[in-house]
Parts: sequence; C-alpha cells; structure tokens
Amino acid sequence: MKLFCNATSPFARKVRVAMHEMGLSDRVEEVLTDPFAASPPPELLAANPLSRIPTLITDEGLALPDSKLILEWLQATQSNRLPVESARWAAARRATIAEGVIEAAVASVLEKRRPESIIMPAALDRQADAIERALDMLALESNALGDPAAVPSVANLTTGIALAYLDLRLPYLNWRQRAPSLIEWFDAFAARPSMLATEPPAAK
Repeated sequence: MKLFCNATSPFARKVRVAMHEMGLSDRVEEVLTDPFAASPPPELLAANPLSRIPTLITDEGLALPDSKLILEWLQATQSNRLPVESARWAAARRATIAEGVIEAAVASVLEKRRPESIIMPAALDRQADAIERALDMLALESNALGDPAAVPSVANLTTGIALAYLDLRLPYLNWRQRAPSLIEWFDAFAARPSMLATEPPAAK
C-alpha cells in the first residue's frame, strides 16, 4: 500500500496511527507530500484530483482520497480492526464532533497563514468558539473514552488526534484549562507507541 501524507496533517496522522495500531505500518509506504505545492506530485493527482492528503492506494490499486474513507476501508477489510464500541451511534457522534475540532483547527491554521492584512478575526473567533463548544461536549462524555492503554476505537483515536493537533497548532486555546477531564486520558494516549511513532517534528 502507498499512503500520501505529511508529518503534520492531523487527518494523515489519524490514518497513520490507525495503521500502527492495526499492525499495518510495515505494509504501507508513506510518501511525504505537500498538497499545496504549486505542482503537486502527478501520482497524487492521478489518485486524488482534489490534491488532498491523506490518500491511500491499496495493493489492488484502489485510490481512497479521504481519512474517514480510509479508516472505513481498513475496518471493513483488515482482520486486526480497531475496536467497535457497543454504543455505536454515540461513538459515531463523538467521532464526528472530534473530527469537527480537527476541521476547525485546520481552518484556523490556514486563515492565520493568509497575509496579515486580509486575515479575518471574525473567522478565527468562529472557529475558536466551535472548538470550545466541542471540547465542552467531549469533556462531558470523557467517561466514554475508557482505558487509554487499550487499542483505541475510531472515536477515541479521532479525539486523541484532535487534542494533539490543538497542542501543536493552537496552544493558545489552552484546551486543558477548558476540558480538564480529558487531560489524564490524553496524556496516556499520547504516550502510546503509535502516537510517538507519528509525532510531528515540530512537536519534538
């Protein structure tokens, strides 16, 4: 398999951590890619015309152009799957909320990279408000996270990646002050071998 990714994308890291947890890391070639380059790699564009990462090319040549789609495919095709929570729809809702945190954080990062004269503070405030509301909800349901020493479900994996990305890119939001009930679980989750193996260079 071939995975187009980069070292800091939270969407790519979600897939990379999942593959480590599933014991698949030695079966995938990671191709570090800048999807925003003026001339993205032709192989990436052939697999994903949207020029986004992560994009996975399976051993059969099927191109999967989205992290959620990749995780769904892994869960459907691999024998060593991530655990499926018994409260399926509640878990799916938590995964969606955590995914929204990632999306809002990435949107904030991209906004802050615009020329200072055209950065929209209102847009940053809107994303920050969304992240804080989502953190409140995740904190209220922190008991559902369970044992951080256990192989994570998709919901728990997504939650952990979201919090790690806030640490990396938006530390000024201080999520630990907002959601202290998530701290102990996250600190243990962040120490998992899969997380350490995929730690962004900027965080080291």
